Amino acid sequence: MRQTRATVRKDNGKGGPVRALMPLGEGGVYSVSEVCRILQPGMTPRKVHYWLNTDLLSEPPVYRRGSGTPTLLSFRQLLEIRVVQELRDRLGFSLPRVREAFAWLLHSTFAEESDGVSFARAGRQLVARSNLGSIEVPTNQLLLLDEMTAVEASLRTSRYAHDTGLFAIPSHRDDLACNVRILGGAACIRDTRIETSLVAAFADSPYYSAETVDTVMTAYPRLTTRQIISALEYEGLKAA
Repeated sequence: MRQTRATVRKDNGKGGPVRALMPLGEGGVYSVSEVCRILQPGMTPRKVHYWLNTDLLSEPPVYRRGSGTPTLLSFRQLLEIRVVQELRDRLGFSLPRVREAFAWLLHSTFAEESDGVSFARAGRQLVARSNLGSIEVPTNQLLLLDEMTAVEASLRTSRYAHDTGLFAIPSHRDDLACNVRILGGAACIRDTRIETSLVAAFADSPYYSAETVDTVMTAYPRLTTRQIISALEYEGLKAA
């Protein structure tokens, strides 16, 4: 797995900026806007920054302290944000009431020494357990068994993505993915090195046509029509 570096502007002490390479660890590195696009719909920069500012997420490689330096997130933070997004939707509580539980769930999901998280009822309480301990998780109602199973499956999927470095983009799960071993984790057509942004370059923004799809297929004969359309729509293009 290759190491990724980001270029960061710094003051050189003589009134002008110089560029320095900042090591960002292994795997993908994403801007906040890229994370929101990967997790569309429903994810916004405001949510991401709020979760960062309140220390719910782990420390990002580059955290914005002022104008001129963007916040950059790791592949793990991308997955953490996805977990929080799904848990909020399923548990239906405002974040302040479940912050402690969410922080525990994130740690127990991604910690190397964790064997995974399971849920059980204790009276009307939902209890999350792992080999690291347990915690009560507030809910709006007594969750049904199938809902609890779905939450467990979501956490297992996120841990598997973390361990393998492969994350299927939710809105186009069968066609698009981020793989930290391919092009730094950029959004690509699954099982290829073809970035969605490259496919979009064939279109006349903000629209694409049947001719656009045919042109892309001529350039990349192994792609299917559905894969091409998924890439174009992920990049925000609409059918003409």
